[in-house]
Parts: sequence; structure tokens; C-alpha cells
Amino acid sequence: MLKQDDKVFLRLPKEDSSKTRVLRPATVLSLEGDVCGIRLEQPCSGFQVSTDVALHFEERRRFLQQSARVVRSDPADSLVLGVQLQGSPVSAESRQCFRVSCLGANIRATIDDESGCEVVDLSATGFGFYARRDYALGSRVRVLLTHAGKAYAGHATVQSSRRMTPKTIRYGVHCTDTGIDTLAKSLASINLTVQGEQQRRMAAKASG
Repeated sequence: MLKQDDKVFLRLPKEDSSKTRVLRPATVLSLEGDVCGIRLEQPCSGFQVSTDVALHFEERRRFLQQSARVVRSDPADSLVLGVQLQGSPVSAESRQCFRVSCLGANIRATIDDESGCEVVDLSATGFGFYARRDYALGSRVRVLLTHAGKAYAGHATVQSSRRMTPKTIRYGVHCTDTGIDTLAKSLASINLTVQGEQQRRMAAKASG
């Protein structure tokens, strides 16, 4: 259930086939019935009254999406919009897989030109990693993820960031399937493999 001050992302479905597709970060300002008042973090001319959009947000460690339509704009502040929610939120994640911790699994990723980023958790549609560089929320990054000796290339949108130490930032990304990348198609399989490896280690410890 969305509430005031929640962080959300807006997507223009008409951009789904575009190489410049991004999730625009925003903050919930108010909730009046099925109309959600939000404030974008950056200007975007694509959001006009009557524009159909998709609202993305995280709830209880699940990444959800919900259809919506822009129903009002603030003439005094172009960053403020009112979007009418339509239908119910649906999972943007595969129902077969849950987010799994990758600490100790030695999964690394190259994000744009930054190599050696440690992947700390992974789901069927995205992953979290540690990095030193700054990546803007909503920006699209190139990804090369390595697991079990294989490399998977793809693209992802930065959903969240949290500074862990003065030099380390934890990012969460949602991978996008362009039709030719291998990463988005392989995340569910990698997720299940990591879960299986963890279960085998736990079974070995229990029997030992």
C-alpha cells in the first residue's frame, strides 16, 4: 500500500521499445482515493494530462507495478503530478524466484566502466551491488555480470542507492530485456542456481 513519502518510479509504456527507456524516480506527496500525488525528481515533458503510465514501487522486498493515468498537473510546479491508479498492483518479479543473498557466492558485475562490483543479492528481474562510483536514480547502465565462469550482458535501470561507507554505495537495479541481451533472460536461472548452492551448503553443515 503506497503512503506519503514513499519512493516510486514512473514509466512511459510507449517507450518500452526505446533504447533510452528509464524509470523516473519520484516521491509520493499525497493519496486521495485512487489519485496519488507525486513529485518527480527531474523534469520530463513526456508526462501530460491523460498520459498512460506505469507506476513501479517496492513493497515488502517485492518489486511491483501498477497501471495509472496522469489526471492533473500543477501549473505552479511542473514536477508535481496527480496520477489515477488503475486496477491492482501486480508483481514485476517472476513468481518462481525470490530475492536471494549472493554474499559469498563471488558474483561480480561490471557497471558501465566500473569493474569488480560485488553482487550482494539477486532476484529474477534485478540485483543489488556495491560500487564506488555515483549512478543517478533512474539512469540506464550497461551491465556485464559474471557467474560460474559465464558472462551475461545486459542493461538495467538504477532503482535505489544507499551509502554504506564513505567510499561504498549499495545500488539496486531492475534489468530490462532489449531482446538481444542475455542477462535479463538468465536472471531467474542464476537465482535458482544460487538458491540451490545455498541449500546444499546448509545441508552439508547440518549433516556434518
